[in-house]
Amino acid sequence: MSELSEDPDIAEVAPVLHESPPLLPAHTKQAAKAIGVLLFFSFLMFTLPFASFFATKYLLQDYFHVTGFTNTVSSVIASVVTVNLIIVVYAYIAYLEPNLDEQGNVVQDIAERPKTE
Repeated sequence: MSELSEDPDIAEVAPVLHESPPLLPAHTKQAAKAIGVLLFFSFLMFTLPFASFFATKYLLQDYFHVTGFTNTVSSVIASVVTVNLIIVVYAYIAYLEPNLDEQGNVVQDIAERPKTE
């Protein structure tokens, strides 16, 4: 055996090391994840509508030879649809996120059934 396992001081400290609390509490991890998801979708809300507007404008003008008002309106509609899709995906992800208690356990939202005799 090694000298460390036979040392009485190490034997007393080893259980304490395994029982230490987590570095971050569960609610802090959940809040950090929520902020990260919010920042990610904020970035998408800023970049994707611009990208869809200019991509649609380019495709309609160069490949389908659509110019003028029709090109502009179609590009704006593509931007608006992109924004709405981002909002729907964000809401869906938020809907699927489980509720956690203070210890990080999933909270069951099932109502208790009345006891029948």
